[in-house]
Amino acid sequence: MGDSKKTKEQLINELAKLRQQITKLKESEIKRKKAEEDLKNSEEKYRSLYENMPGVYYRADREGNILMVNPPGAKLLGYHSPEEIIGKNLAKDLYYIPEDRKRFLEELKKRKGSVKDYEVALKRRDGSPVTVSTSSHYYYDKEGNIAGVEGIFVDITERKEAEMSIIYEQSLLHALMDNIPDFINFKDEKNRFVRVNKASGEDRGIKPEDFIGETDFDIFTEEAAKKCFADDDRVMKTGKPLIDRIEKITYLNGMERWFSVTKVPRYDEKGKIIGTIGITRDITERKKDEEALHKSQQEFASLFRNSPEALVYVDEKSNILNINSQFTKLFGYALEEIKGRNINDGMIHPQDKMGEAKDLYQKSLSRSYYNYESMRKKKDGLLFPVVISCSPVVIEGKHKGRIISYRDITKIKKNERLQQVLYNISKAANLSISLDQLYPIIHQELGTIIDTTNFYIALVDEKENKLYFPYHIDELEDDFEPQNLEEKSLTCYIIKNKRSMLLNYDKIKKLKDDGEILNAGVITKDIFWFGVPLRVEDKVIGAMAIQSYSNSNPYSEKDTTLLEFVSSQVATAIERKRVEEKLKRLAHYDTLTGAYNRGYGLELLQRQLKLAKRNKSSLLLAYSDLDNLKDINDEFSHEEGDRVMVQVAKLFKSILREVDIITRMGGDEFLVIFLDGSLKEIPIIRKRLSKELTRLNKISKKPYKVELSTGFSHYDPANPLSMDELIRIADEKMYEEKKSKNKGR
Repeated sequence: MGDSKKTKEQLINELAKLRQQITKLKESEIKRKKAEEDLKNSEEKYRSLYENMPGVYYRADREGNILMVNPPGAKLLGYHSPEEIIGKNLAKDLYYIPEDRKRFLEELKKRKGSVKDYEVALKRRDGSPVTVSTSSHYYYDKEGNIAGVEGIFVDITERKEAEMSIIYEQSLLHALMDNIPDFINFKDEKNRFVRVNKASGEDRGIKPEDFIGETDFDIFTEEAAKKCFADDDRVMKTGKPLIDRIEKITYLNGMERWFSVTKVPRYDEKGKIIGTIGITRDITERKKDEEALHKSQQEFASLFRNSPEALVYVDEKSNILNINSQFTKLFGYALEEIKGRNINDGMIHPQDKMGEAKDLYQKSLSRSYYNYESMRKKKDGLLFPVVISCSPVVIEGKHKGRIISYRDITKIKKNERLQQVLYNISKAANLSISLDQLYPIIHQELGTIIDTTNFYIALVDEKENKLYFPYHIDELEDDFEPQNLEEKSLTCYIIKNKRSMLLNYDKIKKLKDDGEILNAGVITKDIFWFGVPLRVEDKVIGAMAIQSYSNSNPYSEKDTTLLEFVSSQVATAIERKRVEEKLKRLAHYDTLTGAYNRGYGLELLQRQLKLAKRNKSSLLLAYSDLDNLKDINDEFSHEEGDRVMVQVAKLFKSILREVDIITRMGGDEFLVIFLDGSLKEIPIIRKRLSKELTRLNKISKKPYKVELSTGFSHYDPANPLSMDELIRIADEKMYEEKKSKNKGR
């Protein structure tokens, strides 16, 4: 029994110990969970503090690259999220004055790695400055080396502005005390004037210092003076300022004036009130204006109704209260259709302007805006440009709505586009481009103000009495061959008559029936042809035409005026470019043969030699001379000699590639440059020259033969020669050939 009882007690003890262990485990689990919860709360508090702290926390590496920044930091600098800033460099991207970063680091080093309340200007995303105060310090890596800088920024822009404002106001008060027109006075506790500004003295006809010690304005009635001093007593007793109190004061002479009175307590160095500072503004004229404004309120409705601009009156939530007749005329809505609707619900706003409508609404809550250009929509869906102005309606200091005006600027925009087109065409005409490059620009620019799907330009050649079409784009027409000016085509017709013409199918048919025109080109039932002459002063140099094959009425009389106006600019631009090209040709080409002249030809040769040297390529030069030009001139006239020179130039051009260059060196001598030519090609060139000369002499059937002596020289990049040496060698070989021929004769 004893052993059994002992075993039972042991079991009870063990059970008790087990319960204690279970209790401890439960307590331990509870503590663990509480610790986890505390840690989680701590992390959340830290994260919340990090993300919502009023200052900017940042961390940067040694080079100043941002590693961490909290959301308020991103917001302060105008970014949407910290990710947009991380990686940016403080000095390069975020300091308003990059050199300030260097000064900050020097100050940090001087203060042993920690600064407090250090002021610096940072740069927002939009480039504007923001003044901050930073407390920053070094942070270190595991080895104890400086890893970078971290700290907090606090925006002190408003504080700095306030400080500057205080400094400014104090400076202004002292600087303008003797000049501003308002009555400024200082009083002591006995209501004696201790200082007044110049205006107060001048008002009484005495000097400001005469006020010192005075206790009354002897120009006021007794009642008005007591009222003034009562205000001073109240301010000194309560310490509360009196701000812009409006009162009417009567002078001894019976004159009444309205004043705005502001009085604030004046303190000594210990903070004791020792008097007042008063500013009294004469607002008599303003009161008169208010009375006049009050009278004009009845006139407002009339002005609103009869305004030449479209007006709408909306409440503070932008719901329409009223519109005038011009609004109905411009947008097509009657008042009963839209009263109560929200002006921003898409009724007059294109879909892409809905965001703009919200922005303008927010802007109008605090201030007016004027002449804002945008696009709006009529009732029938037509979009048009407008200028918008808006003024808040404020009654007793509360925003009660807005009056918005709309002005249609379609004509203004058309004129602006027209002026831009004229400017762009004139600008293009002054660029270093060819006439062929100018035509597409003219076409493109005209296409911004009128439909130019089918468009062409025709120019007159007076020497050949022909009409050429240097530029044409057309859906159906492909016959733009030169025309004799006597031909009866539509283009020749307007050039001959020197006037613009708008022609549909019936009008073109009538012209054909009357025999005025024979060639009208491609005609459709819905054709509409529109042509204008190109004039330079009183001379018609050509014509410009547009046409539509599928729209019977795409143009109007207004378009006629428009295109006529533009055509004069186009004609001037074309003529300027033609003259420019003619002058260029005179400067670069030989007028007789059409080959390059000596000066420009040698310039081209020099360029090609530089390219050959750079590219390590070769050149072949041929120097040719007519053997019997003097005999031809003497026996058959110089005119015949000139004709031979022209034939020889054409002969050279017939055997040359497009890239090769022919130059008339003077008299009967020609220099030909064969690009990438080699010595192997000389026999081939001689053979072709001989063949073309034989053909020329056979065709001409003249009593003389055209003969050439030609010498060659070669530019080898491995053994380069100068331009003068190459020409000299070719010239010498040409004379050797000529001597050889003379011996044979």
